[in-house]
Amino acid sequence: MGFFSKLFGRRKVEQPAPEGPDIAPELAPALEAYQAGRPDEAVTLAEPYLDRDVDAQRLCALAHSEAGRFEQAFPHWLALFEREPSAHNACQLASSSVMCGEVARGEAWLQKAHEINQQTEETSSARFLVSFIAALQQSGHLAEALPHLAVLRDLYGQLSITDSTFLYLRGLPFFSTFLQNSLPTLQALQPRETVLAWYGELRGRLDEDGEAQLAAWMERL
Repeated sequence: MGFFSKLFGRRKVEQPAPEGPDIAPELAPALEAYQAGRPDEAVTLAEPYLDRDVDAQRLCALAHSEAGRFEQAFPHWLALFEREPSAHNACQLASSSVMCGEVARGEAWLQKAHEINQQTEETSSARFLVSFIAALQQSGHLAEALPHLAVLRDLYGQLSITDSTFLYLRGLPFFSTFLQNSLPTLQALQPRETVLAWYGELRGRLDEDGEAQLAAWMERL
């Protein structure tokens, strides 16, 4: 599991399942099965209600994703998006696409998530970027993750502030965590000198604490 998904929860359960009083009584057994870690049973119990209850689509999408069946999960996320065209659901379609090996389709859904979020302001768009990078890393698409990592890196430079609470509230990993866990992807694709230059793009763009962390990090490299 990549560090992005560790920080914000597993990518495939990023959207919570419906809860207690908010779910139709006939879906309660499916929800219970999902929460108990029985995704196959949850799907079986939810499928009869797919045509009449949006939460049945949500449970099937979550359960298939939990079981690693992203190709089966995708149609449920799509059906959910058609009824609830939120930025969060578009992000799920983006990440699920990547986990199916459909990176170009995922990129298109990521763009859709950003476009919707600009209108609805559901959350920080950085969270969508973080989730997408996690999916790329988990599915082994490291080269495709690199440009998105550069966007994430530049967000730190644009914000300048590296206080952990400040970053967390904006959907960004802690700066020290970003430094430590972006390295394996970079090292898998680039020589040491290029990796140093990649991090060096942040020099002079951070607050005092961030500059100190960056200098110490590059010295260790």
